[in-house]
Amino acid sequence: MRNIEQTFTLILSILILSVTTSYCSDLMYHKIDPSSSVKFYSGSFDSAKTKAKGEGKLFFVDFYANWCTPCKWMEESTFKDPEVVTVMEANYVPYKVDIDDQEGYQLKKKYGVKLLPTILIFNKKGELVERVEETLDARKLSGLLKFHSENEVIGVSHQPNRSPSSSTQPSRDSDELEELYKNYRDKLERENRTFNAQIGNYANYQEASKFVISIKKKFLEPIIVLADYKNGTANYKVLLGQFSSIEEADSFVKILINDFGMSAIVH
Repeated sequence: MRNIEQTFTLILSILILSVTTSYCSDLMYHKIDPSSSVKFYSGSFDSAKTKAKGEGKLFFVDFYANWCTPCKWMEESTFKDPEVVTVMEANYVPYKVDIDDQEGYQLKKKYGVKLLPTILIFNKKGELVERVEETLDARKLSGLLKFHSENEVIGVSHQPNRSPSSSTQPSRDSDELEELYKNYRDKLERENRTFNAQIGNYANYQEASKFVISIKKKFLEPIIVLADYKNGTANYKVLLGQFSSIEEADSFVKILINDFGMSAIVH
């Protein structure tokens, strides 16, 4: 009988040690700090957005529900990661939206939220510049937060032009493409606005961020990232320089093409 009890005690000890080791490893892997977590703003959505704009910060919105298991996982892991907490506190006003309460239900309809968790990021001007409909671990969320805090991302409506991209386009002859580009440049000139050289078009922030970092090392001109949306998907356009006339922008584009071998068009 004693041998059986000793064996049982040994097995139980091994199980406890295994569970404890696994938990500690998980904490180390996710860098979870149980004593720290993202402090979400407790007021209304509008007041949180106003607070962010007033403090010159970005606005981070997390749509969730109490019954959402992935949401709970992010709450217990991602939002307790020290790096996520640090970047969030320094650059964002974070806000949670419970889709099951009255305000949350209206915001869910307004922003077309159909999946949980859904994350929205607004820039310092209050423009929507990011929409993520997936469960993010600490590494992914930290990268996303840094990208928007380190780059000037602007939300825009759909533009008629096609930016430099590796995506396949229907084949057109050079005369037709030249005519389309000329019409686009004429349209830009009539809008009486500033002009840029569009040098990149990326489907995700990781690729856009890498490109922006490489460009910053080569050019002193200001860099802007435009977040364009189509069917709920973000498309990042990287713009270089800022010019008061289309002639100046066109000259800069020619330098980028001829001297640096880059793909560029006037934006």
